[in-house]
Amino acid sequence: MTDRGGRACPVLAGGRGASAIYVDIASAFTSWSMARSMTGIRESDMRYDSIEIHFMSGTGNSFRAAAWMAERAKERDADSRLCQIVKFTEGKEPRAGSFELLGMVFPTHAFTAPWLVIRHALRLPRGRGRHAFVVATRAGTRIASIPLPGLEGTAAYLVALILLLKGYGVRGVRGLDMPSNWMSLHWGLNSINSRFIIERAKAGTASFIDAVLEGKRVFRGFIPLVFGLILGPVSLGYLVVGRFFLSKLFFASETCTGCGLCARNCPAGAIRMSGGGKPRPYWTFSCESCMRCMGYCPEKSVEAGHSLGIILYFIATLPVPYYLLSALGDGIASGISFPLVLFALKYVYILVALFLSYLLLSWLIRIPLINRLFTFTTLTHFYRRYHEPDTALRDFWVGNVKG
Repeated sequence: MTDRGGRACPVLAGGRGASAIYVDIASAFTSWSMARSMTGIRESDMRYDSIEIHFMSGTGNSFRAAAWMAERAKERDADSRLCQIVKFTEGKEPRAGSFELLGMVFPTHAFTAPWLVIRHALRLPRGRGRHAFVVATRAGTRIASIPLPGLEGTAAYLVALILLLKGYGVRGVRGLDMPSNWMSLHWGLNSINSRFIIERAKAGTASFIDAVLEGKRVFRGFIPLVFGLILGPVSLGYLVVGRFFLSKLFFASETCTGCGLCARNCPAGAIRMSGGGKPRPYWTFSCESCMRCMGYCPEKSVEAGHSLGIILYFIATLPVPYYLLSALGDGIASGISFPLVLFALKYVYILVALFLSYLLLSWLIRIPLINRLFTFTTLTHFYRRYHEPDTALRDFWVGNVKG
């Protein structure tokens, strides 16, 4: 993870396995309470001198929210820093740094937190009583001048729970409406509606971070949390297999120049350029569908193929595992639950089928006629593209060079 100045963001402790975070909830509360009692500072007198906000952002919504909060902290003479959550490629993790307040700001995916964010939270160093807050941006929209809220579900409270278990004192949790940006599904909002939602979000962000900086506790979004728990199977399905399927919907139309901008700026490191002459982007299973590639492509070449999705779905749902088990007989499942074996085979088959099918289709799409066929049978080709209007690609990386 890197900060806006291109330095390694010093908050991840290397070498800590996932098992190290599973501590008793009572001990997490105890460590936080002890830290407060040792300081002897009342909540009303609380002041943070150093704040670090970790953000994951595709089209700039979460980045903008994080930037607003960092600026608000600076106005209170706090040393604030933004760090983008990215997939680690260097093979080693940064040293642990020092901060008094940690912020986590990220988008909602399928009513929960993206895997990239969950993994990042699990790898954070022990909190040791330091404070934290969590903001999950969600898909706000506006129809006929009526603003409609999004639904963050379990996103914010899941990450807050991880932080709590790691010994952080969670001071605030909330969802934040920003313009809906899932362009694989719908067109981007127009500038008028986007600005309206953004201005409302800015005001909400200010009141939230001001309260946290003043030592207050701010916990919102309990109704969305209830709905998120009800929709838990959807969220789990997305994390286990849905995100892999969605990653294989992306392709580049004929207007792609092979510039590699999408690959260089992918926070998940999920895009690689392949092919000689004029290379084309290839999306791996690491893709988080954050929409940065689609929102910022200067040629609007990145598409999410709806017709491609139908083909991939058909291939991935063929009953191959069932026929395979039936052909081999009941002997192989001796002592093992047949449904369990079938489920495991189905899961493996889906991933293998998606990988091989997309690999073949990615080469076929290089044929102009086939490329046009997929391009003009996907609605994204006709959709308005969106990214946060005040956020440029350089804002995510300032001075940063990805290897």
